[in-house]
Formats: sequence, structure tokens, C-alpha cells
Amino acid sequence: MNNDILLSLKDVSFAYNDDEVLHNINLDIKKGEFIGIVGLNGSGKSTLLKLILGVNKPTLGSVNLAQGVRMGYVNQTTSTEEGGFPATIYEVVALGLRKKPFSRITKDERVLVLKTLEIFNLKALRNKSTSTLSGGQAQKVKIAKVLVSNPDIIVLDEPTAGIDLESEDMLIEMINHLHAMKKTIIFVSHNPSNLDKCDAVYHVRDKGVFLNA
Repeated sequence: MNNDILLSLKDVSFAYNDDEVLHNINLDIKKGEFIGIVGLNGSGKSTLLKLILGVNKPTLGSVNLAQGVRMGYVNQTTSTEEGGFPATIYEVVALGLRKKPFSRITKDERVLVLKTLEIFNLKALRNKSTSTLSGGQAQKVKIAKVLVSNPDIIVLDEPTAGIDLESEDMLIEMINHLHAMKKTIIFVSHNPSNLDKCDAVYHVRDKGVFLNA
């Protein structure tokens, strides 16, 4: 695999029983790329995402993650409550660094959490309960929790779903800022206008994945 390629889908097809959803997909994700994935409900977009994340295995073909590459995943729910209990913004983001449940983080890791909160303009709110956050703020906290562990690829699954327009604009601006920091991002969205800063946008339709089509 090319050193710049972090993730590669080669001749990938996927079927649920005998119902083929995706056919002969080829897709490479390179270091530092900002990739958009868009498609209608039922197009196979969610299936493609599960293949990328390794949740599903392809019926045919291969999905190859470069050695040592780690992915961070942000789902589309706006809940940040851990185990059903509210926590502070700081506590939730710090969970991204914990190797085991209830383990303590180091002094250096605490500094890293604060630096990450600063990137998201959340440092002043760090002691605020996540149960009081707006949808947009909650999504920022979830992305910060993933970013603090410095994954090689950040996968965002419909991060703007269920939030108001003003919060959506702020969140898109923050995601674009992460791209400017040279982060590798896969941004799944139902709204193509959210993806105008992407290096490439792939449309999922008719069992295929089409570049800017």
C-alpha cells in the first residue's frame, strides 16, 4: 500500500443475504485528505461506513487499513452522557484518553485535554454538565473526545443531524478548522452544501460510489 494511503477499499461488494447493496467499490483515503460521502437514505451510505469502520466485512474484495492506523468515530446522536449519567465537558473529553474504565489520566494528559477544549472554544465551559448542552455543543464535545487521542482518521457520521442552523454553521467551521490542521477526515452527510471544503466528495447511489457525480 502507498505510504500516503491510510485506508483502501479494493473491488469491494457487499450483500445482505442475496441482496447486493454495494458493487465493486474502489476507494483510497490518503493522509491529510478531507473526504465527503453523501447519499440518500437506503443508498448504501451506512453500509459503506460500516465497511470503512470494519463493522461489516465485504462479501467480495478487501478493505485494508495501513499498519498502525487508528480511527476515531463520532456517531450522529447528540447524547454525550456516559453510561446513562451526565458528566462535565472535561470529564467526557478526558474519557478519550483512558485506556481502561475508571483509570486516571496523567498530568500531561490533563494538559492535552485542556488544549483540545481550547481548540473547540470549550475550555471556559469545561465544568459545565453535558446534560445542559445544546445539540451543537454536544457534537463539539464528542468530536473533541475523539480528537484528544489523536487518531489517524476521524470519521464523522452525520454530525449536523438534529441541530439548529446556527449550530450547524459553527460546527462546519470547526470541522474545516480540523482539516486546516492536516487531520484526515471522512465526513458523511445528507447535505452536500456541508461538504464544499472537501478535497473530494463521493456520492453513493445505484450500488456504486461515484466521485463528484
